[in-house]
Amino acid sequence: MYHKEILSIIKIIILFLFFMPSTSDLSANPQTVVDFEKSISPILQNRCFKCHSAPTIDVNGNVTKPKGSVQLDSVLGIRESLHGEVIVAGEPDNSLLYHRITLPEGETGIMPPTEDSTPLTKQETDLFEQWIKQGADFGEWKGNQSQRIQSKSKRHQPTVMSPITSLVFSPDGKSVIACSQAGLHIYDYPSLDQTKLIEVNAYNIHDVAFSPNGERLAVGGGNPATEGIIEIFSWIELKSLNIFKQHKDSVMAVSWRDENTLASASLDRSIILWDLSSGKPIQQFEGHSRGVSSLCFLNDNQLLVSTGIDQNIRVWDLTSGELLRSMNNHTLPVHDLALRPRESTLPMLVSVSDDKTVRFWQPTIGRMVKFARLKGTPLDVSWMHNGTQVIAACDDGIIRLVDPDSVEVTAEIQGISGWIYALAVHPTDGSIVIGGENGQVKRIIPK
Repeated sequence: MYHKEILSIIKIIILFLFFMPSTSDLSANPQTVVDFEKSISPILQNRCFKCHSAPTIDVNGNVTKPKGSVQLDSVLGIRESLHGEVIVAGEPDNSLLYHRITLPEGETGIMPPTEDSTPLTKQETDLFEQWIKQGADFGEWKGNQSQRIQSKSKRHQPTVMSPITSLVFSPDGKSVIACSQAGLHIYDYPSLDQTKLIEVNAYNIHDVAFSPNGERLAVGGGNPATEGIIEIFSWIELKSLNIFKQHKDSVMAVSWRDENTLASASLDRSIILWDLSSGKPIQQFEGHSRGVSSLCFLNDNQLLVSTGIDQNIRVWDLTSGELLRSMNNHTLPVHDLALRPRESTLPMLVSVSDDKTVRFWQPTIGRMVKFARLKGTPLDVSWMHNGTQVIAACDDGIIRLVDPDSVEVTAEIQGISGWIYALAVHPTDGSIVIGGENGQVKRIIPK
C-alpha cells in the first residue's frame, strides 16, 4: 500500500512537470498584461540602446545620431522615429520594430544585426507582440527626456540644422527650393546661397512640387499622428494661397496631375486627389496597409502609381478609382518612385527601398524588369533628363549612378557627410543638387 501511494505521488509530480506551462507560454498568455518597465524596457536597454539612443556630440563637434534615425530610449523618440511607424499601438504586424526583430536570422534588416549580436529569442519577440497588441502602454516610463543633443563636452557646440527632406528646381533653373522642419529654403543657383526662408503651416514638411505651368508650389507635410497639411504657394511671390487638411497623419508626397488637380499621399495610408479650385477631394484611394511615401502619374495622367512602407507598388485607375494591380518584389519599405523621361514605348518606373535595391518596372503591364543592388541604402531617386542614367541618393552620403539597361553602377560620387535625403536634377545643365543631414545642400557635376 505504501509503495502504491509513493508511485501515485510520483505520477502526479511527473504529470505536473510535463504539463506545466513554460515561461514562454506564460509570457504569451493573452490574459497576462505585459508590463513595459519589467518586460520590454530591459530588452531594449540590453539589446537596442547602444545603437538607438538620443543624438550626442563629441569633443570635436561630430554628431552621432541613432542608427537608421530610430531612437528607442524615450517615448517621444519612439513615437517620432520613422513617422510613428516604429510601434503602432495594437498592430504588431504594422510595427516596424516587431517586423525587424522577427525577420529570419541572417536576413537583411534583422534587428539586432546578425553580425553584431544574436537575434532575440522567441520568448522575447512574443513579449513585444503581446505588449503591442495590448496597446503598447509605456506606463510611467518616459525615458530620455532631453529634446536637444546632449554634449559630452563643456565646450560651445555648433547648432545642428534640420535635415533637408525634399528639393526641386524652379522651372527656369535659377533657384532651388528645399524643405526642412525650419520651412521652405530658397537658394540661388548655381551659388546655392540661401536668399529666403519661408514659414509654412505644417510642423514638418516632406515634399515640394511645382505645378505644370510653374506658377504654384505645393508643399506637403503635417503634424505626426495628428493631421496632414498641403499648402499651395504662388511662385515667385511665395504667398500662401490655400491650405488643405483631410489626412489624419503627415503628408509624405504631393504630385500635380494638371493645373487644378493634385494628389497627396500620407502616413495615414490613404491617397487623396484634390480639386484645387473648390478645395475639395475628388477621390480617395485606400489599399496600402502602411504609410504611403511616393506618387507618380502615368499614361496622360489616367493612371496613378503609389508606394510606401508596405513595400508594394500599386497602380490605380483614376477614372474608376479601382486598384488595377499590386507589385510586391521589394522586401523592405520603399522610399521613392521616378518615371523615366521621354519614354516612347511602355512607361518605365524606378523605385528605391530599404532593401538596398533600385528596381525597374513596367507598371502598365505589372512587371518588374530588372534590379540593381547597392552598397548603401537609397533614400531618393531621379533620372537624368535624357533618361540614360538613374541617380540614387544614399544613406552613406554617396550618390550612385545606375545604367537602366545593364543595371550596372556606373559611378559612385561622394556627396555630403551623413544621409542624403533628397536630390534634384537641373532642367538643362545636368547638374545634381543634393540635400540631407544638418541642412547640407551641395551641387554635384557628374563627369
